[in-house]
Amino acid sequence: MAESSSVRPWQGTALGVLDIIYTVLLFLGGLAFLAFQGLISGFLGATGGAVDVNGVKIEGVQGVLGMLAGLGMVLGVVLLGLGILHIFMTRGAFKGQKWSPILSIVFAALTVVGSLSNFDSNGALNLVAGLFTLYVAVMCVKSPYYNRAK
Repeated sequence: MAESSSVRPWQGTALGVLDIIYTVLLFLGGLAFLAFQGLISGFLGATGGAVDVNGVKIEGVQGVLGMLAGLGMVLGVVLLGLGILHIFMTRGAFKGQKWSPILSIVFAALTVVGSLSNFDSNGALNLVAGLFTLYVAVMCVKSPYYNRAK
């Protein structure tokens, strides 16, 4: 059966929905890291850098807490940036722009490789999600809808 180049395939819709899910998860993760950074910074300011554990005052933790706060901020900003990129990828998937499934293939391949290197219960879920996204994105790249002249 010949596929019309003006009709988006079901894989394109699935890719757009997956991109929406990834966007929401990236924004939630980014906001969580930024909140974590704020929590650590607030704790650091409230304690003055010393922690009391069972009556024993531990000095010098401000460097570690400051590093964790900075790391949380950097990771939060990176995740929010990836979320913004996924907004454009979602738009591209629904509008038939070929760069969107190609970028999805790159991210899905990175997800598959990452889940294989850390294979626990979350790794298995990431592997399944990555492989499905990879399949859907490859089918989109092959589709006439994503290869039509604009």
